Amino acid sequence: MELDPHTLQKILDRIKQQMRCPQCGKTVPIDFASVRVVSEDAMLLQLKCDSCNAFIVLHASLQGVEQVKAQLKEEAEEAGEEVVNASSTLEMSKEELSTLSAALEQSGGSFDKLFEEYGSDS
Repeated sequence: MELDPHTLQKILDRIKQQMRCPQCGKTVPIDFASVRVVSEDAMLLQLKCDSCNAFIVLHASLQGVEQVKAQLKEEAEEAGEEVVNASSTLEMSKEELSTLSAALEQSGGSFDKLFEEYGSDS
């Protein structure tokens, strides 16, 4: 099953709300790195409890994914936004792109040097 990052994050948020360690009962941290396998109708997560160091393998059903996708789309439409994966698109003017290219060239392709020169404080 193809899951976009926004839908996957929504699923992980729902799991995080409900997931408790079976040994100590504390909440368990869940993030993208926890996901090990995604199939058509389920996914496997490998979790570790920060409190008692218990390792947990969670099998999560993806039965309601279509409703999650529809809910995300509806929320975006209500907000007047288009549902897109912003991380895969870069919307820049040609001027901005040429400025960025020139700055990267001046810094020798190093983002560290680029951020030192054009940091957030300038």
